[in-house]
Amino acid sequence: MDKVYSNLGGRPGFDCGGFCKFCFFKNVDFQRLESLNIGCVNCPPDQIGCDYCRNIITGVKNGFKPISYVLMDVQNKLMQRPWDALNGDLKVVVHADADVFSYPDLMVLVSMIKQTGLPLHLGYTSGKAIKNESFAQELISKGLDELTFSAFCTDPEIRGKWMRDKNPEVSLKSLKLFCQTIDVHASVVVVPGVNDQEKFFQTCSDLEEWGIKSLILRRFGNLRYQGLIFNYDQPVAEGIIPPSYEEFKELVEQVSREFSFKLTSFPLYDPEKDFPFAILNKKNQKYLEQLPEIHGEATVITGKLAGPYLEKFFSAVDEFGLVNVVSVEKEIADLITPEDLETIDLSRVQKEVILPRGALVHQKQALEILGRDGTIRKIKRGPYNLTHPYHENLDFNEKELLDFEFKAFEELINIINH
Repeated sequence: MDKVYSNLGGRPGFDCGGFCKFCFFKNVDFQRLESLNIGCVNCPPDQIGCDYCRNIITGVKNGFKPISYVLMDVQNKLMQRPWDALNGDLKVVVHADADVFSYPDLMVLVSMIKQTGLPLHLGYTSGKAIKNESFAQELISKGLDELTFSAFCTDPEIRGKWMRDKNPEVSLKSLKLFCQTIDVHASVVVVPGVNDQEKFFQTCSDLEEWGIKSLILRRFGNLRYQGLIFNYDQPVAEGIIPPSYEEFKELVEQVSREFSFKLTSFPLYDPEKDFPFAILNKKNQKYLEQLPEIHGEATVITGKLAGPYLEKFFSAVDEFGLVNVVSVEKEIADLITPEDLETIDLSRVQKEVILPRGALVHQKQALEILGRDGTIRKIKRGPYNLTHPYHENLDFNEKELLDFEFKAFEELINIINH
Protein backbone atom coordinates (compact mmCIF):
# COMPACT_ATOMS: atom_id res chain seq x y z
CA MET A 1 0.00 0.00 0.00
CA ASP A 2 1.29 3.45 -0.95
CA LYS A 3 1.59 5.95 1.91
CA VAL A 4 1.60 9.70 2.49
CA TYR A 5 3.61 10.68 5.57
CA SER A 6 3.25 13.79 7.73
CA ASN A 7 5.30 14.57 10.85
CA LEU A 8 3.75 16.44 13.78
CA GLY A 9 7.15 17.30 15.29
CA GLY A 10 7.37 17.40 19.08
CA ARG A 11 10.19 17.11 21.62
CA PRO A 12 11.07 13.68 23.05
CA GLY A 13 10.61 13.67 26.81
CA PHE A 14 8.64 16.91 26.78
CA ASP A 15 5.76 16.27 24.36
CA CYS A 16 5.18 12.66 25.36
CA GLY A 17 4.37 12.63 29.06
CA GLY A 18 7.99 12.41 30.20
CA PHE A 19 10.96 10.18 29.38
CA CYS A 20 10.48 6.44 29.73
CA LYS A 21 13.34 4.91 31.75
CA PHE A 22 14.54 3.08 28.62
CA CYS A 23 14.21 6.04 26.20
CA PHE A 24 17.41 6.67 24.22
CA PHE A 25 16.76 10.43 24.37
CA LYS A 26 16.77 10.40 28.18
CA ASN A 27 20.39 11.48 28.69
CA VAL A 28 20.65 13.85 25.72
CA ASP A 29 22.01 17.30 26.51
CA PHE A 30 19.69 19.23 24.21
CA GLN A 31 21.70 22.42 24.76
CA ARG A 32 24.78 20.81 23.20
CA LEU A 33 23.17 19.33 20.10
CA GLU A 34 24.35 22.21 17.93
CA SER A 35 27.96 21.31 18.77
CA LEU A 36 27.75 17.92 17.05
CA ASN A 37 30.10 18.22 14.09
CA ILE A 38 28.46 15.86 11.63
CA GLY A 39 27.67 16.16 7.97
CA CYS A 40 26.23 13.83 5.34
CA VAL A 41 26.21 12.98 1.66
CA ASN A 42 23.75 15.82 0.97
CA CYS A 43 25.98 18.61 2.33
CA PRO A 44 27.56 21.16 -0.05
CA PRO A 45 31.24 20.40 -0.81
CA ASP A 46 32.66 23.11 1.49
CA GLN A 47 29.99 23.16 4.19
CA ILE A 48 29.63 20.63 7.00
CA GLY A 49 25.93 20.60 7.76
CA CYS A 50 22.81 20.92 5.61
CA ASP A 51 19.05 20.90 6.14
CA TYR A 52 18.96 17.09 6.11
CA CYS A 53 21.63 16.31 8.71
CA ARG A 54 20.89 19.43 10.75
CA ASN A 55 17.29 18.26 11.09
CA ILE A 56 18.51 14.88 12.38
CA ILE A 57 20.31 16.72 15.17
CA THR A 58 18.04 19.65 15.99
CA GLY A 59 14.64 18.32 14.87
CA VAL A 60 14.16 16.83 18.34
CA LYS A 61 14.43 20.33 19.90
CA ASN A 62 11.26 21.71 18.34
CA GLY A 63 7.71 21.54 19.67
CA PHE A 64 4.62 20.33 17.86
CA LYS A 65 3.74 21.92 14.53
CA PRO A 66 0.49 23.92 14.21
CA ILE A 67 -2.47 21.94 12.90
CA SER A 68 -2.76 24.31 9.92
CA TYR A 69 0.79 23.40 8.91
CA VAL A 70 0.14 19.65 9.22
CA LEU A 71 -3.13 19.79 7.25
CA MET A 72 -1.45 21.84 4.52
CA ASP A 73 1.41 19.32 4.40
CA VAL A 74 -1.01 16.42 3.97
CA GLN A 75 -3.02 18.31 1.35
CA ASN A 76 0.06 19.22 -0.68
CA LYS A 77 1.32 15.64 -0.66
CA LEU A 78 -2.06 14.30 -1.71
CA MET A 79 -2.25 16.85 -4.55
CA GLN A 80 1.06 15.53 -5.86
CA ARG A 81 -0.41 12.05 -6.27
CA PRO A 82 -2.16 10.92 -9.47
CA TRP A 83 -5.95 11.15 -9.22
CA ASP A 84 -6.39 7.39 -9.52
CA ALA A 85 -4.09 6.88 -6.50
CA LEU A 86 -6.51 8.84 -4.31
CA ASN A 87 -9.20 6.33 -5.15
CA GLY A 88 -6.94 3.32 -4.75
CA ASP A 89 -4.35 1.81 -2.46
CA LEU A 90 -3.26 4.89 -0.49
CA LYS A 91 -2.94 5.52 3.26
CA VAL A 92 -2.15 8.65 5.32
CA VAL A 93 0.42 8.08 8.08
CA VAL A 94 0.73 10.76 10.78
CA HIS A 95 3.64 10.35 13.18
CA ALA A 96 5.63 12.52 15.59
CA ASP A 97 9.12 12.99 16.97
CA ALA A 98 7.50 12.71 20.39
CA ASP A 99 4.11 11.05 21.06
CA VAL A 100 1.26 11.48 18.60
CA PHE A 101 -1.38 11.11 21.37
CA SER A 102 0.08 14.16 23.11
CA TYR A 103 -0.67 16.38 20.09
CA PRO A 104 -3.09 19.05 21.41
CA ASP A 105 -5.29 19.13 18.28
CA LEU A 106 -5.27 15.37 17.66
CA MET A 107 -9.04 14.83 17.55
CA VAL A 108 -9.59 17.70 15.11
CA LEU A 109 -6.69 16.49 12.97
CA VAL A 110 -8.07 12.95 12.78
CA SER A 111 -11.55 14.26 11.84
CA MET A 112 -10.15 16.51 9.10
CA ILE A 113 -7.94 13.83 7.56
CA LYS A 114 -10.73 11.24 7.64
CA GLN A 115 -12.83 13.60 5.53
CA THR A 116 -10.54 12.65 2.63
CA GLY A 117 -11.97 9.12 2.81
CA LEU A 118 -8.47 7.65 3.06
CA PRO A 119 -7.29 5.18 5.74
CA LEU A 120 -5.37 6.85 8.58
CA HIS A 121 -2.50 5.37 10.59
CA LEU A 122 -1.27 7.08 13.77
CA GLY A 123 2.15 6.15 15.08
CA TYR A 124 3.88 6.09 17.41
CA THR A 125 2.20 6.45 20.83
CA SER A 126 3.20 5.33 24.30
CA GLY A 127 -0.39 5.64 25.43
CA LYS A 128 0.67 7.80 28.40
CA ALA A 129 -1.54 10.66 27.25
CA ILE A 130 -4.65 8.50 27.80
CA LYS A 131 -6.45 9.64 30.96
CA ASN A 132 -9.63 7.60 30.48
CA GLU A 133 -11.11 5.07 28.06
CA SER A 134 -13.26 7.69 26.36
CA PHE A 135 -10.08 8.91 24.62
CA ALA A 136 -9.75 5.63 22.72
CA GLN A 137 -13.48 5.45 22.05
CA GLU A 138 -13.48 8.95 20.54
CA LEU A 139 -10.59 8.16 18.19
CA ILE A 140 -12.31 4.99 17.07
CA SER A 141 -15.59 6.84 16.50
CA LYS A 142 -13.79 9.40 14.33
CA GLY A 143 -12.68 6.59 12.01
CA LEU A 144 -9.07 5.89 12.99
CA ASP A 145 -7.99 2.82 11.04
CA GLU A 146 -4.55 1.88 12.33
CA LEU A 147 -2.20 2.58 15.24
CA THR A 148 1.32 1.84 16.45
CA PHE A 149 1.31 1.48 20.24
CA SER A 150 4.23 0.91 22.63
CA ALA A 151 2.99 -1.77 25.01
CA PHE A 152 6.33 -2.54 26.74
CA CYS A 153 4.68 -4.88 29.24
CA THR A 154 1.09 -5.88 30.02
CA ASP A 155 1.94 -5.99 33.71
CA PRO A 156 0.66 -2.55 34.80
CA GLU A 157 3.16 -2.28 37.65
CA ILE A 158 6.17 -2.75 35.36
CA ARG A 159 4.65 -0.54 32.68
CA GLY A 160 3.92 2.19 35.21
CA LYS A 161 7.44 2.14 36.66
CA TRP A 162 9.48 1.89 33.47
CA MET A 163 7.30 3.98 31.16
CA ARG A 164 6.46 6.41 33.96
CA ASP A 165 2.83 5.90 33.03
CA LYS A 166 0.56 7.45 35.66
CA ASN A 167 -2.45 5.45 34.47
CA PRO A 168 -1.06 2.09 33.28
CA GLU A 169 -4.31 0.17 33.81
CA VAL A 170 -6.24 2.68 31.69
CA SER A 171 -3.54 2.62 28.98
CA LEU A 172 -3.64 -1.17 28.78
CA LYS A 173 -7.47 -1.28 28.72
CA SER A 174 -7.40 1.26 25.89
CA LEU A 175 -4.78 -0.78 24.03
CA LYS A 176 -7.03 -3.82 24.32
CA LEU A 177 -9.99 -1.81 22.99
CA PHE A 178 -7.93 -0.56 20.04
CA CYS A 179 -6.82 -4.13 19.27
CA GLN A 180 -10.41 -5.35 19.24
CA THR A 181 -11.57 -2.53 16.96
CA ILE A 182 -8.81 -1.36 14.59
CA ASP A 183 -5.44 -2.61 13.28
CA VAL A 184 -2.80 -2.27 16.00
CA HIS A 185 0.94 -2.73 15.60
CA ALA A 186 2.25 -3.20 19.12
CA SER A 187 5.84 -2.39 20.04
CA VAL A 188 7.91 -3.95 22.82
CA VAL A 189 11.40 -2.82 23.82
CA VAL A 190 12.94 -5.77 25.69
CA VAL A 191 14.97 -4.63 28.70
CA PRO A 192 16.97 -7.44 30.36
CA GLY A 193 15.86 -8.09 33.92
CA VAL A 194 12.77 -5.91 33.56
CA ASN A 195 10.24 -7.10 31.00
CA ASP A 196 12.03 -10.13 29.54
CA GLN A 197 11.66 -13.89 30.03
CA GLU A 198 8.30 -14.84 31.63
CA LYS A 199 7.02 -11.26 31.63
CA PHE A 200 7.85 -10.88 27.95
CA PHE A 201 6.11 -14.07 26.84
CA GLN A 202 3.07 -13.20 28.96
CA THR A 203 2.94 -9.84 27.21
CA CYS A 204 3.14 -11.57 23.81
CA SER A 205 0.37 -13.97 24.84
CA ASP A 206 -1.87 -11.11 26.01
CA LEU A 207 -1.28 -9.11 22.85
CA GLU A 208 -2.06 -12.12 20.66
CA GLU A 209 -5.27 -12.77 22.61
CA TRP A 210 -6.30 -9.11 22.27
CA GLY A 211 -5.80 -9.29 18.50
CA ILE A 212 -2.76 -7.25 17.48
CA LYS A 213 -1.98 -7.22 13.78
CA SER A 214 1.80 -7.30 14.32
CA LEU A 215 4.50 -6.98 16.95
CA ILE A 216 7.53 -4.74 16.55
CA LEU A 217 10.20 -6.30 18.76
CA ARG A 218 13.08 -3.99 19.69
CA ARG A 219 16.33 -4.74 21.43
CA PHE A 220 17.10 -2.16 24.13
CA GLY A 221 19.78 0.25 22.91
CA ASN A 222 21.80 1.26 25.96
CA LEU A 223 25.32 1.96 24.73
CA ARG A 224 26.92 4.36 22.29
CA TYR A 225 28.05 1.69 19.83
CA GLN A 226 24.41 0.58 19.52
CA GLY A 227 23.56 3.85 17.79
CA LEU A 228 23.30 6.49 20.50
CA ILE A 229 24.82 9.51 18.74
CA PHE A 230 23.33 12.54 20.53
CA ASN A 231 26.01 13.56 23.08
CA TYR A 232 25.83 10.47 25.22
CA ASP A 233 28.15 10.47 28.20
CA GLN A 234 26.55 7.53 30.01
CA PRO A 235 24.29 4.53 29.37
CA VAL A 236 20.53 5.05 29.22
CA ALA A 237 20.13 2.65 32.16
CA GLU A 238 23.10 1.84 34.38
CA GLY A 239 24.08 -1.78 34.88
CA ILE A 240 22.01 -3.26 32.03
CA ILE A 241 23.83 -5.11 29.24
CA PRO A 242 21.59 -5.62 26.19
CA PRO A 243 21.83 -9.00 24.43
CA SER A 244 24.10 -9.45 21.46
CA TYR A 245 22.60 -9.53 17.98
CA GLU A 246 22.92 -13.33 17.93
CA GLU A 247 21.12 -13.63 21.27
CA PHE A 248 18.44 -11.26 20.03
CA LYS A 249 17.98 -13.37 16.89
CA GLU A 250 17.32 -16.42 19.08
CA LEU A 251 14.54 -14.54 20.86
CA VAL A 252 13.03 -13.46 17.53
CA GLU A 253 13.07 -17.06 16.31
CA GLN A 254 11.31 -18.25 19.46
CA VAL A 255 8.59 -15.60 19.17
CA SER A 256 8.16 -16.42 15.49
CA ARG A 257 7.62 -20.10 16.34
CA GLU A 258 5.26 -19.63 19.26
CA PHE A 259 2.93 -16.82 18.15
CA SER A 260 0.73 -16.23 15.12
CA PHE A 261 1.02 -12.45 14.72
CA LYS A 262 3.33 -10.87 12.15
CA LEU A 263 6.72 -10.08 13.64
CA THR A 264 9.15 -7.27 12.84
CA SER A 265 12.39 -6.84 14.76
CA PHE A 266 15.06 -4.18 15.23
CA PRO A 267 17.94 -4.88 14.72
CA LEU A 268 16.67 -6.47 11.53
CA TYR A 269 15.88 -10.15 11.45
CA ASP A 270 13.10 -12.24 9.95
CA PRO A 271 13.75 -16.00 10.11
CA GLU A 272 10.94 -16.79 7.66
CA LYS A 273 12.37 -14.60 4.87
CA ASP A 274 16.07 -14.90 5.76
CA PHE A 275 15.92 -11.13 6.16
CA PRO A 276 18.28 -9.37 5.94
CA PHE A 277 20.53 -10.55 3.09
CA ALA A 278 18.52 -13.51 1.84
CA ILE A 279 20.71 -13.39 -1.28
CA LEU A 280 23.50 -15.03 0.76
CA ASN A 281 21.43 -18.14 1.44
CA LYS A 282 22.86 -21.17 -0.37
CA LYS A 283 19.57 -21.83 -2.14
CA ASN A 284 19.79 -18.36 -3.76
CA GLN A 285 23.24 -18.91 -5.27
CA LYS A 286 21.87 -18.20 -8.76
CA TYR A 287 21.43 -14.53 -7.88
CA LEU A 288 25.10 -14.19 -6.93
CA GLU A 289 26.17 -15.91 -10.14
CA GLN A 290 24.34 -13.25 -12.23
CA LEU A 291 26.15 -10.29 -10.64
CA PRO A 292 28.86 -8.41 -12.58
CA GLU A 293 32.48 -9.45 -12.09
CA ILE A 294 34.50 -7.32 -9.68
CA HIS A 295 37.59 -5.77 -11.26
CA GLY A 296 38.17 -2.73 -9.01
CA GLU A 297 40.09 -2.61 -5.72
CA ALA A 298 38.33 -1.04 -2.74
CA THR A 299 37.73 -1.09 1.00
CA VAL A 300 34.09 -1.15 2.05
CA ILE A 301 33.51 0.46 5.46
CA THR A 302 30.36 -0.58 7.28
CA GLY A 303 28.77 -1.13 10.68
CA LYS A 304 29.31 -4.03 13.04
CA LEU A 305 26.01 -5.76 12.19
CA ALA A 306 26.35 -5.64 8.40
CA GLY A 307 30.07 -6.45 8.43
CA PRO A 308 29.85 -10.27 8.61
CA TYR A 309 27.21 -10.32 5.86
CA LEU A 310 29.35 -8.19 3.54
CA GLU A 311 32.41 -10.32 4.24
CA LYS A 312 30.39 -13.40 3.30
CA PHE A 313 29.14 -11.67 0.15
CA PHE A 314 32.58 -10.69 -1.12
CA SER A 315 34.09 -14.08 -0.27
CA ALA A 316 31.44 -15.54 -2.62
CA VAL A 317 31.70 -13.08 -5.53
CA ASP A 318 35.18 -11.49 -5.31
CA GLU A 319 37.24 -14.16 -7.04
CA PHE A 320 40.56 -12.32 -6.84
CA GLY A 321 40.17 -10.80 -3.35
CA LEU A 322 40.15 -7.20 -4.60
CA VAL A 323 37.73 -5.91 -1.96
CA ASN A 324 38.08 -5.99 1.81
CA VAL A 325 35.51 -5.07 4.46
CA VAL A 326 36.31 -2.96 7.51
CA SER A 327 33.68 -2.85 10.25
CA VAL A 328 33.59 -0.15 12.90
CA GLU A 329 32.23 -0.77 16.39
CA LYS A 330 29.05 1.23 15.66
CA GLU A 331 26.43 -1.39 14.87
CA ILE A 332 24.30 0.55 12.38
CA ALA A 333 26.12 1.74 9.25
CA ASP A 334 23.92 4.79 8.68
CA LEU A 335 24.81 6.07 12.17
CA ILE A 336 28.55 6.05 11.55
CA THR A 337 30.02 9.44 12.55
CA PRO A 338 33.53 10.93 12.16
CA GLU A 339 34.65 9.55 15.53
CA ASP A 340 33.90 6.02 14.26
CA LEU A 341 36.17 6.54 11.26
CA GLU A 342 38.95 7.72 13.60
CA THR A 343 39.10 4.24 15.17
CA ILE A 344 39.98 2.51 11.88
CA ASP A 345 43.46 1.03 11.35
CA LEU A 346 44.44 2.78 8.11
CA SER A 347 46.85 -0.01 7.19
CA ARG A 348 43.71 -2.03 6.32
CA VAL A 349 42.27 0.68 4.08
CA GLN A 350 42.96 0.71 0.33
CA LYS A 351 43.22 3.83 -1.83
CA GLU A 352 39.55 3.61 -2.83
CA VAL A 353 36.96 3.60 -0.05
CA ILE A 354 33.22 2.95 -0.13
CA LEU A 355 31.31 4.57 2.74
CA PRO A 356 27.64 3.89 3.57
CA ARG A 357 25.56 6.49 1.74
CA GLY A 358 23.67 7.32 4.92
CA ALA A 359 26.76 7.71 7.14
CA LEU A 360 26.74 10.99 9.08
CA VAL A 361 30.12 12.03 7.74
CA HIS A 362 30.88 14.91 5.36
CA GLN A 363 33.06 14.07 2.37
CA LYS A 364 35.66 16.57 3.56
CA GLN A 365 35.76 14.94 7.02
CA ALA A 366 36.14 11.47 5.51
CA LEU A 367 39.03 12.58 3.27
CA GLU A 368 40.83 14.17 6.22
CA ILE A 369 40.34 11.31 8.71
CA LEU A 370 41.12 8.54 6.22
CA GLY A 371 44.16 10.42 4.94
CA ARG A 372 45.91 10.86 8.31
CA ASP A 373 48.66 8.47 7.23
CA GLY A 374 49.56 10.65 4.25
CA THR A 375 47.75 8.48 1.69
CA ILE A 376 45.34 10.32 -0.60
CA ARG A 377 42.24 8.18 -0.83
CA LYS A 378 39.20 8.39 -3.08
CA ILE A 379 35.93 8.33 -1.12
CA LYS A 380 32.77 6.97 -2.74
CA ARG A 381 29.33 6.27 -1.32
CA GLY A 382 27.52 2.96 -1.61
CA PRO A 383 23.77 2.45 -2.20
CA TYR A 384 21.30 3.75 0.40
CA ASN A 385 20.15 0.21 1.20
CA LEU A 386 21.73 -3.19 0.57
CA THR A 387 18.66 -5.02 1.83
CA HIS A 388 14.97 -4.20 1.58
CA PRO A 389 13.93 -0.78 2.99
CA TYR A 390 11.56 -2.38 5.52
CA HIS A 391 10.28 0.98 6.76
CA GLU A 392 8.55 1.59 3.43
CA ASN A 393 6.66 -1.70 3.29
CA LEU A 394 6.62 -4.53 5.82
CA ASP A 395 4.60 -6.80 3.53
CA PHE A 396 7.33 -7.58 1.00
CA ASN A 397 7.71 -11.23 0.00
CA GLU A 398 10.89 -13.25 -0.46
CA LYS A 399 10.99 -12.65 -4.22
CA GLU A 400 10.75 -8.87 -3.71
CA LEU A 401 13.49 -9.10 -1.08
CA LEU A 402 15.82 -11.02 -3.38
CA ASP A 403 15.16 -8.75 -6.36
CA PHE A 404 15.90 -5.68 -4.23
CA GLU A 405 19.11 -7.13 -2.82
CA PHE A 406 20.29 -8.23 -6.27
CA LYS A 407 19.88 -4.71 -7.68
CA ALA A 408 21.50 -3.16 -4.60
CA PHE A 409 24.59 -5.40 -4.74
CA GLU A 410 24.79 -4.91 -8.50
CA GLU A 411 24.88 -1.16 -7.85
CA LEU A 412 27.58 -1.62 -5.18
CA ILE A 413 29.77 -3.63 -7.57
CA ASN A 414 29.32 -1.01 -10.31
CA ILE A 415 30.41 1.70 -7.84
CA ILE A 416 33.51 -0.34 -6.99
CA ASN A 417 34.32 -0.94 -10.65
CA HIS A 418 33.97 2.71 -11.67
